[in-house]
Amino acid sequence: MNVSIIKIGSRKSQLAIKQTEAVIKKLKEHFPNDTFEIVGISTKGDRQLDKSLQSFGGKGVFIKEIEIALLSGEIDMAVHSAKDMPTEICDGLTISAALLRDDRSDVLVHFGDTELSDIKIIGTGSTRRQSQAEKLFPNAVFKPIRGNIGTRLEKVKNGEYDAVIMARAAINRLAVSDVKIENLGDNFICAAGQGILAIETVVGKADKYTQAINDEIAMTELRCERAFLQYTGGGCHAPCGASAEFNGKEIKMCTFFKENDKEIYLEMFGNDPILLGKKMAEITLDKIKE
Repeated sequence: MNVSIIKIGSRKSQLAIKQTEAVIKKLKEHFPNDTFEIVGISTKGDRQLDKSLQSFGGKGVFIKEIEIALLSGEIDMAVHSAKDMPTEICDGLTISAALLRDDRSDVLVHFGDTELSDIKIIGTGSTRRQSQAEKLFPNAVFKPIRGNIGTRLEKVKNGEYDAVIMARAAINRLAVSDVKIENLGDNFICAAGQGILAIETVVGKADKYTQAINDEIAMTELRCERAFLQYTGGGCHAPCGASAEFNGKEIKMCTFFKENDKEIYLEMFGNDPILLGKKMAEITLDKIKE
């Protein structure tokens, strides 16, 4: 790509911009003489906050406008939270890089004057989070919540909710410090791609940039988790989680899937990320049918 100014598409939220700045910092380490510009793009998911994601398009509502900008040449690459990407992306586009993974865990966030025993109303817009958290907080009421990190925390602070479930990676990236954070345990399975920043490009374009910053461990884990999502159809509406850990030789993956009242947890090992994700999806769907 013979250009000196590389345009990088991003959602306009504070978190999205922070994440894109982190990608640019990484790119500048390899290409100090190039200029990288952030192009903020408004997405349907950011604009329409009065409905659940499932009711008007699922995860794709956070990337469609950005993908259009990629295909039109308005931007050269895009930065996404990998967990927000649907299993199917536009023809002609590819996830060409994944950055070193941040903490993948989900956490319960509240303010210091609220004790765990006082938490009765928990905010989450994720069926995956709610399905797993209901076992940890059986007496709590779960209410939908939308908006950026600051908006959601403000709703907790003003008493609309007692706590909210969030990705720890988001808390880390925004350096949120005035909250109390409760771990939800190792058995609380994260969303596919949680903690990973994914770079999306037109196939065959910007390769020298994406190859330079790609983390092979994170990319292998992402491919495995997304394969599970794809073959179960869990990227749509079913509560579904996938967490792969690759040590350079072997992949360990834990998954969660719920349909109706049936919950399936699996743990398996493998070497090929796509085959492992597909195999675990097939076993999961077979168990659902039993």
